[in-house]
Amino acid sequence: MSRDRQTIGGCPKCKSATMTCTYNHFQNDELEIHSWEHKCPDCGHRETSALRSDEEDDAEDFPHGDKCPYCGRIASM
Repeated sequence: MSRDRQTIGGCPKCKSATMTCTYNHFQNDELEIHSWEHKCPDCGHRETSALRSDEEDDAEDFPHGDKCPYCGRIASM
């Protein structure tokens, strides 16, 4: 699994500048997962999202899984 974490600031709850955006990518022979997390270490606010290649509900958004659904940044891997 590979990970890309960046400090993005702008927590919607406490306005902290230490909020992070984390992208995780997992891939094996038959499964690929893109996951995103926004987390504030100051107040604990957290948002998560994941897309799986084996889920029909994720099929439309899956080709864009390397783009954060919260802040729009593209993963740098």
